[in-house]
Amino acid sequence: MNENNNEKELEFDLTYYLDLVLRRRWIVLSVWVSVIIITALVTFNTRPVFQSQALLVIEKERGNNVIYQGVGTVERGNDDYYQTQYKLLKSEALLKTVHKRLDLGRYPEFSDPYGYRKLLKPVAVAPVPRSRLVYVKADAYDPLLSSKIANMVANVYIEQNLSNQLFISKDVLSALQGGKNGNQRAVYDSLPAVVNNVLIQDLKREGAKLQSLLAEATGRYTAKHPQVVSLAANLKAVQEQIKAETDKIIQSLKIDLSGQLMGNNIRLVDAAMPPLQPIKPRKLFNMLLSLMGGFVLGLFAAVLVEFIDQTIRSQEDVENKLGLPFLGVVPMTPFSKKNTAYNHLLLQEHSLIAESIRNLRTMIDFAIVGQKSKSFMVTSTVQGEGKSYVCSNIAVAIAQAGEKVLLVDGDLRRSNLHKNFRVSNTRGLSEFLAGGKHTDDLKHLIQPTDVENLSILTCGPRPPNPAELLNTPRLSAFLAWAGEYYDRVIIDCPPMFPISDALLWGKYINSVVYVTSFGKTRVPIIKNGAKRLQTAGLKILGSVVNMSKFGGLSYSYYGYYQYKYNYHYGYAPDEKDTPETPPVADSKKKPQKELV
Repeated sequence: MNENNNEKELEFDLTYYLDLVLRRRWIVLSVWVSVIIITALVTFNTRPVFQSQALLVIEKERGNNVIYQGVGTVERGNDDYYQTQYKLLKSEALLKTVHKRLDLGRYPEFSDPYGYRKLLKPVAVAPVPRSRLVYVKADAYDPLLSSKIANMVANVYIEQNLSNQLFISKDVLSALQGGKNGNQRAVYDSLPAVVNNVLIQDLKREGAKLQSLLAEATGRYTAKHPQVVSLAANLKAVQEQIKAETDKIIQSLKIDLSGQLMGNNIRLVDAAMPPLQPIKPRKLFNMLLSLMGGFVLGLFAAVLVEFIDQTIRSQEDVENKLGLPFLGVVPMTPFSKKNTAYNHLLLQEHSLIAESIRNLRTMIDFAIVGQKSKSFMVTSTVQGEGKSYVCSNIAVAIAQAGEKVLLVDGDLRRSNLHKNFRVSNTRGLSEFLAGGKHTDDLKHLIQPTDVENLSILTCGPRPPNPAELLNTPRLSAFLAWAGEYYDRVIIDCPPMFPISDALLWGKYINSVVYVTSFGKTRVPIIKNGAKRLQTAGLKILGSVVNMSKFGGLSYSYYGYYQYKYNYHYGYAPDEKDTPETPPVADSKKKPQKELV
């Protein structure tokens, strides 16, 4: 059971991210193409760099002995020997010599007074693992110059190593030839070559034994006693022999040092040759890397944009981010002036947008079940979210279901409904609110539409004081009258920001359909607008996501292309060319109401 649940969760997660990539495909594609273009520009405009390498073999110095020089020591072998050599290969003294010998100051990349320091990066040391071989590599724009630098670094290093060995040998030789005093004899006797000599060790043991016997005999006899004299002579002979053997060892060391018998422990195995191909830039590798890396960066950018996106795009966003009921989604469709905004609802063939509007009608009917009045108003957060378009389509869909509907343009500042239905806006609600005396005057202001059971009350001339007109008793009388003559009154209200006219309508109609634009308005301002409505005591039936751009793995995306629908949105002709339609003739006779 748990395994099945895990599989479902994994499948959901994969679908979510695939849907995310498809919805954000333009971001992924933009980042991907940008990375490829930038990489191509940098790669094909970068000056080629060539690398040459010389191969050295570094043997350990012969002899790990330490020669004492009175107050100091000279070491000829230690555990850090090779690390020391690698540092010496890139020492500033060595590079300065290379820079001077090759006259590198004439090259722009190695110019300036301290141009030798510019060799620190081009020159590299690469030891061969588990061997005594070392590659000396040099980079340059000129292949011939790179080989010259690598060879010169190797040769100067070999010269300096030999010079250092000769310097140490001369220094030690000078110490050995310093004199014949007692202190010099003590230095000789302390040399490891002398101390470790087997013959000298035996002679010293014999001398110590004779010295012990002589001291014992001297305590018993006089100095001229034959036994004392014999022991003293034997001791002197042993001491002379020790001295003679020591002198032989010292003489051998002098010959070794003065004759330079140690030799150089470093040699050049392979000289550097001018390379045939540059090592930088690696064009094919860079382009392949840009293809893969650009796609990964595009995916990361899509996830990042999705994470920081504070707009509404789906049912989950409406329910989780806004905390409002979800009514439905209205797709984004192409623009056309040939047909009306609700033309898809009048056609015989099926389309996704028509089905989405009918589903929206059903959800609204479920939301108002149990309420005394079935009327409601439609609003949004800001201008441009398509509330008038949604309101028009909902009204048409409800009228097609058999209800008698009055659609009212309640936006006295920026009226738009007359354009959707292509009717005249010369007379309308503003005229009644400004000077109407009887509710019967409304019959002459209401216009029929090309949809059966649907009438429309346009805004009329734009008034200079919309808020004051919505505060008059005529608004309440109008809504009461409309409720008697029509099954459903739908008000297209102004947006919540920056004005508050929708709250004035909310005094008389407490049900609201809240329209949000797909991926446009940010969540904080939407929540602020919804909160203002709820604080005023209005009930938000739910939120509609308008102008949705399907681009994922959902059923809606499949249906979008399966039905291949087209949404045609048109505007009415100029008002001066539109004849005024006759008033609506109502079969029901209602008593005339006089307004005070």
